[in-house]
Amino acid sequence: MPEIPLTRVVSVSSADPRHPAENLLRPDDGGRWRGAAAGEKQLSVVLELGSSRPIHSLHIGNDGAAFVEVLVGSSSGGDFQVLLPSAALMSPSESRAGVEPRRVRLFGPDSLVKSPAQATWDRLRVVLSQPYCQSRPFGLSFVRVFSAPEEEEEEGKGEV
Repeated sequence: MPEIPLTRVVSVSSADPRHPAENLLRPDDGGRWRGAAAGEKQLSVVLELGSSRPIHSLHIGNDGAAFVEVLVGSSSGGDFQVLLPSAALMSPSESRAGVEPRRVRLFGPDSLVKSPAQATWDRLRVVLSQPYCQSRPFGLSFVRVFSAPEEEEEEGKGEV
């Protein structure tokens, strides 16, 4: 599956200067994005995609958030549409105890809302929330976006 690169941070609700949202543009560098302070209940970032293609799957690296929701939109305007409905990254007890804050979740085609996943988009809005723990800042380690495999690639896999 070809990865769709993230090219720019369009907007961000909050960011720690040591962990800016721009770190999400370089998922292999090990940097992460975190909110500016503990106690924030919700964070969001809008990212620009390198190309406008249908989205097949998402890989999300957590950094202490309890829930993630992903919406898609277009730079030409219009409302964002839900691509990934709110999904748990940590349970309430894990959130309070700070257990497994860096879990990685893979969301394939079955997890995504079909209609928006089949359309083409060039913006991604990631919304995080952490209602269970107000003592630690939270964010993401990475977001990776993948398009569907090319038809030639799929056909080539079956041949010997």
